[in-house]
Amino acid sequence: MFKLELRFQNLIVREYRFEDGDLRAVGRDPANHIVIDDPGVSRNHACIACVKNRLFIWDEGSKHGTVVNGIPVICAQLQDGDLVSIGATHNLRAFITTREQEDTSTAIFDAWHPLGSTI
Repeated sequence: MFKLELRFQNLIVREYRFEDGDLRAVGRDPANHIVIDDPGVSRNHACIACVKNRLFIWDEGSKHGTVVNGIPVICAQLQDGDLVSIGATHNLRAFITTREQEDTSTAIFDAWHPLGSTI
């Protein structure tokens, strides 16, 4: 299982969990799975997929690009601890970790989704 933490200035804004077969679109458009409301983020910025217990990210032709550990990428396999920067200002960041979580749940709230719980 993978966990993606969407961060803004070192504050966790939201957590996302990935299991094999998950595919999530990232961008400014509210139709995306992971919405980042920042002018430096394209409407359809990138995609993240979990395939055979490996996590991949690829840029969808965004204006300001996708950066992994300081290196601009078109497509990359993410490893535990990789830092992904999305947008021109690089203030919105995603931190990827791989951890097995047993019997834990996290309450989540943000401006786009009601209070909920994830496992």
